[in-house]
Amino acid sequence: MKIIKSIILGALVASPFFGMAQGDAYIIQGKVNPIYNGKFIKLIYTPEKAKKQMDSVQIAKGAFVFKGDVDRPFGAKLSMGNDESGDRIDLFISAGEIRVATKDSLRYAKITGNKITESYEKLAQGGLRSLEYNVIEVVNVFKAMPEGPQKKDYTKKLLEEFENYSSQKRKFVNQFIKENPDSYVSLYQLTKSAPDNLLNYETSFPYYDRLSQTVKDSPLGKEFGQKLMASKGTLTGENYKDFVSTTPDGKQLSLKEIVGSNKYTLVDFWASWCGPCRKENPYVVKTFDAFKEKGFTVLSVSLDDNAEKWNQAIKLDGMPWHHVSSLKGWKEPAAALYKVSAIPMNLLVDSEGKVVATNLRGEALYEKMETLLK
Repeated sequence: MKIIKSIILGALVASPFFGMAQGDAYIIQGKVNPIYNGKFIKLIYTPEKAKKQMDSVQIAKGAFVFKGDVDRPFGAKLSMGNDESGDRIDLFISAGEIRVATKDSLRYAKITGNKITESYEKLAQGGLRSLEYNVIEVVNVFKAMPEGPQKKDYTKKLLEEFENYSSQKRKFVNQFIKENPDSYVSLYQLTKSAPDNLLNYETSFPYYDRLSQTVKDSPLGKEFGQKLMASKGTLTGENYKDFVSTTPDGKQLSLKEIVGSNKYTLVDFWASWCGPCRKENPYVVKTFDAFKEKGFTVLSVSLDDNAEKWNQAIKLDGMPWHHVSSLKGWKEPAAALYKVSAIPMNLLVDSEGKVVATNLRGEALYEKMETLLK
């Protein structure tokens, strides 16, 4: 369940101010129904507030107050009850006063404050917050189920809900960035939708480039910009390098043959024994099925050394495109040609032989092809 916790904890948080002096104070003034008097309400911090994970105060006379210092804006959530299934709402914290008011559940609270607070609430109330609640409800149903066939079958719905959440969140955030380039919230959400291990230059840069210079010049803007530039593949913009290798049926196949007969070719380095590679395969299958009739194809280069396991993985993962391998493991000549030091790794080549993108992971591959083959 670690992935579930990670998705929920990382969901829907944002930060306000561009830059603040060390030790600037914040205060959260809360008004709730007096029936909650005596109960504790928690302020749970997201990972960027590393010094502290949580504060809690007791509700008295239908009110609560949190105070603290903030070096840089950070995301948080207010919660009553169980941290995962209890009543809660996301918010962000920066210098100044934040007001939270509700006569009912926290999830229906009205949150007001400075300009950036209002900006985030616009995004959250526009549908982003309800997406998170939908995921939480599905997760809670899953957790409450007894072990057995029904719970196993429900796992599929759970994964579908996560995929829908991720896809819809990207759309909300991307549209918000387009409409609010001057908002720090746009930058913050962009950094959250592209964590370091999944940061992709080709898909993130167009949105980063839309941000105002003031936002880019903020400490977070500069940090993200540097990471973004570092993620840009050194192969991007270069001509591809041809190679010849062996197909599963023993024939010789060159990359040149594939590139010359398609608009875009994904050269995908993987192996049957590579767990992360196998997790990426469904995304490649989805993209292949969607764009194969529009000039997109895939040439998968395996770093396997066992033909039986290689062929079995191709069949199990349903990969109906071109495959080659010398069955030399990490000594695969094609991998050496492209200086592959870790897998999965891929590069996208256009019909002119130019590398137009590298390391398109997850939904980034589909989104890139959707842009290129409108």
